[in-house]
Amino acid sequence: MEMEYFRPTHRSSAVDIALLAIMTALSTIMTLAIQIPYPGTSGYFNFGDTMVMLGGLLLGPIGGFIAGGFGSALADVISGYTFYAPITLVVKGLEGMAIGFFSFKTKKVSRLNRWDIVGVLVAAIIMLIGYFLAQVILFDIVVAIGELVTVNLAQVTIGGAVALLIGPTIRTYLRSLSSNQIEP
Repeated sequence: MEMEYFRPTHRSSAVDIALLAIMTALSTIMTLAIQIPYPGTSGYFNFGDTMVMLGGLLLGPIGGFIAGGFGSALADVISGYTFYAPITLVVKGLEGMAIGFFSFKTKKVSRLNRWDIVGVLVAAIIMLIGYFLAQVILFDIVVAIGELVTVNLAQVTIGGAVALLIGPTIRTYLRSLSSNQIEP
């Protein structure tokens, strides 16, 4: 089995589903672990973007959307930011989907490649624009710009850097596991 897009229909679908569940849970946990509130929007700084981007890198676009969107939205609900949950579901889901789409362009490459970097950049832009537009509608442009250049920019920068540093190594490991499976 070659690790491809998240499609739990082949021999190792249990592994794919387990990895999806783990990445979804990690997105939730990393979003909840450290929350630094931003008073203007009732938003908060967190490290969830590391798992959203890593989820996309490892699971492809569909798995990245599910792990990033649902994991992060669940964290919003658990921590009392329920009004952000639908926005988070869409924005973080699209963020995970984008990196998953681009990082899977070169399936044979095990180390960091240009598509991983493009995926992180596109995912970061989606996250920044998505929350900015939502906050302009919910609050006002000055507050939205304040959160954009402080909280959100820091989140995607840290998340992207961590995903690019550790993601290719984890991806290589997962691919080596899948290629070493014993044929029935």
